[in-house]
Amino acid sequence: MIGLGFGRRARAGYPDTDVGMLDVSANALAVLILATMLVITVAAPPAPPGEVQSDTPPDLFYPTPLEVSVAPSSTYWAVTDAGATVIDLDGFAVGLTGGATVARTPQGEATLVIDRSNYRDLNDHRLQLNLDWTQLSATAQPLATMQGVQDITAALRGAFDQDGLVPTFIVTPEGSSVFAQVYWELRKDRVPLRWVTVTSQSPLVLSRRTENFETRARQWQR
Repeated sequence: MIGLGFGRRARAGYPDTDVGMLDVSANALAVLILATMLVITVAAPPAPPGEVQSDTPPDLFYPTPLEVSVAPSSTYWAVTDAGATVIDLDGFAVGLTGGATVARTPQGEATLVIDRSNYRDLNDHRLQLNLDWTQLSATAQPLATMQGVQDITAALRGAFDQDGLVPTFIVTPEGSSVFAQVYWELRKDRVPLRWVTVTSQSPLVLSRRTENFETRARQWQR
């Protein structure tokens, strides 16, 4: 049988030494692949998704669970280099009662535009705010010191824990430096927030659309 085997290899044009070397190489490659797999398995054992193999919390910030299908109530803050001021939306709302479409407060002027949706049981609307940034800066809560930052973050943390209120910050370019510390303090305290940058000359438009209630497009970060 051995003689016949050698005869076939010779007739096929493959010398015995070449065939033997191919067998040795294939076996060596298989051993190398197996050894590599064993090393990888021992060095990094597989873990179930989401498992934290440590007794200490990771450094990453994980978002606070929120039901995003129904957005939480929000307070709106204007941030300038002087600090942060709550935008008095209730004051504008009082001025818009009785069918008025324009309301004025010391913080600026609000214009309400209602878009009728005859096929739905609610109407879309847009509220354009032309804010008085000089007045907002004059009444701002200072954030230049760490004490000021801690005061506002403690208040926002309490509002979230007790009343489910989350802050939305309207930040001017000049106010970005003082806002940065508030941002990181709130993230460490696991308080959800939103923020957007605007120039002091640009109007702020708050809108309600049907899709706000039909999709999960409104995302919050912690």
